[in-house]
Amino acid sequence: MHKKFRIILSYIKYRNSKKLKSRDAIQKYQKKGIKKLLKHIKKYSIYYRKKLQNHDDLFSLPIMNKAVMMENFDELVCADIKKEEALNFAVSAEKGRNFNNKLNGLTVGLSSGTSGHQGIFIASQKEADIWTGAILARLLPDTIGKQEIAFFLRANSTLYENVKTGKISFTYYDIYKPFDEHINKLNQTNTSILIAPPSVLFLLAEAVQEDKLHMNLTKVISVAEVLEKSDEEYFRSVFKQKVIHQVYQCTEGFLGYTCEYGTLHMNEDIVFIEEEQIDEDRFIPVITDFTRRSQPVVRYRLNDVLLHKKDKCPCGSHFMALEKIEGREDDVFILENKNGNDTKVFSDIISRCILYVRGIKQYQVIQENKKSIRILLEYEKNADPQTVQKQLKAEFSNTLSRLDCTDIGIIFDKYQHTTDKKLKRVIRL
Repeated sequence: MHKKFRIILSYIKYRNSKKLKSRDAIQKYQKKGIKKLLKHIKKYSIYYRKKLQNHDDLFSLPIMNKAVMMENFDELVCADIKKEEALNFAVSAEKGRNFNNKLNGLTVGLSSGTSGHQGIFIASQKEADIWTGAILARLLPDTIGKQEIAFFLRANSTLYENVKTGKISFTYYDIYKPFDEHINKLNQTNTSILIAPPSVLFLLAEAVQEDKLHMNLTKVISVAEVLEKSDEEYFRSVFKQKVIHQVYQCTEGFLGYTCEYGTLHMNEDIVFIEEEQIDEDRFIPVITDFTRRSQPVVRYRLNDVLLHKKDKCPCGSHFMALEKIEGREDDVFILENKNGNDTKVFSDIISRCILYVRGIKQYQVIQENKKSIRILLEYEKNADPQTVQKQLKAEFSNTLSRLDCTDIGIIFDKYQHTTDKKLKRVIRL
């Protein structure tokens, strides 16, 4: 089948996902997809053939993570490719900033390694086409006119280049190149859709406010990093958008997207989600992507903390709705309570301590040990640093007291702008 025809079919399929009009319909759809996936991996994956043996039960399979996947890569994948050659190929592409080539007909790339392990992802041409159709279906405006898409990412990929069609032009902006070049280039285009991580959106927003950058955007999409509510509000204001959309995606799959009402929905027509509960509202997702074949993603435990949305989304979708992606599991602060025991403090609580204080332009909070945190700050122009720091200490002290935690030392430092690493507001070392 010709790739463009396959992309169109995928686009139509995922554009019409609202035909899944109930949770029951979604679950039946997922069961069919999982059944086909299990049949495929039992036949083509040595690793899963051993695990499945005489039964075809998803829940009989072990929980997977990046370290285990990389350790068993050669036997796990359903393609003629080895880990070492894939890794060497991907590293060479990143170092040379050349992302146009394929290995044995496969797109090969590296994950960012923010979860502590470097990962490799592979995708066949068919999978790339299906992914392209799904991305277009979920991200393009309802009325498809001519769209010029500007995409800022750390690494390009033949996967992203698939997005080019007759009415849609795609331009990759390499964030390792001088940013002034990107500003000049954007001013010479008619970019309608802007896709970038929050760390890059900040730099572009500043350029807009300084009257250096002029764009008439129909859509702004945040990718690759956690989008904090306060940052979202800032981007909405500067870029003149009702909603800042998000793509929840990692090397393990296209997991979620933002609807027209600003709610982040999980793509339950692509992935099946098991929930590892943290508390009543928060959970860690264990995903099975029933569209992937060359590199199976089966019962894969992500390192993300997700927060359920309690109210039903007015868009009418029955897909799982999230209030937000809170961040990584290993960035939940561990503090001592007054009984000497450990207490988990989620990133949303930490961020709110910052947001209650005026005069802060940018921030990062880093827990170095159980007794101290380091707060990196960039102040607003008219802010008094000493006043800001005093108020921050009071906010943290009050919050810790409410959580019955012992007080901690706070070290203040200068915030440094960077785009070569993922923006993480709350970090536990």
